[in-house]
Amino acid sequence: MGNANNNYPDKNVLIMEDDLLLTLSLELMLKKAGIQNMVRAETGEEAIDKVKSENIDLIIADIYLGEGISGTEAIMKIQQEKKIPVIYITGNSDLQNRDLAKKTNYVEYLVKPISNEVFKKTLAKVWADS
Repeated sequence: MGNANNNYPDKNVLIMEDDLLLTLSLELMLKKAGIQNMVRAETGEEAIDKVKSENIDLIIADIYLGEGISGTEAIMKIQQEKKIPVIYITGNSDLQNRDLAKKTNYVEYLVKPISNEVFKKTLAKVWADS
């Protein structure tokens, strides 16, 4: 069922999400796409630390995180140091959040709920040139 184009066994993905249920759902979708290496961060600060200590190829980020800085603030700080592609997945499609996200370099801005098909196409877009 899986084809070679949706297989990224060497990629490391950071999931920045404070909702455990959504994190587990994203991990399942990543596994279906052939990604085995995943790192979790529940806060923006934790994500910044993980990027410093791990080799991350992609960040999947929620915009609203329970505590501390927002997802977009964390991405801004991370992107000052490293050029890592970002996929935002959020429950909020309002203009204020989109404008904040535009200040970062992101691949896609997806509004929850997202389908497995849309997710796979977005992953393919991330690594189309690699």
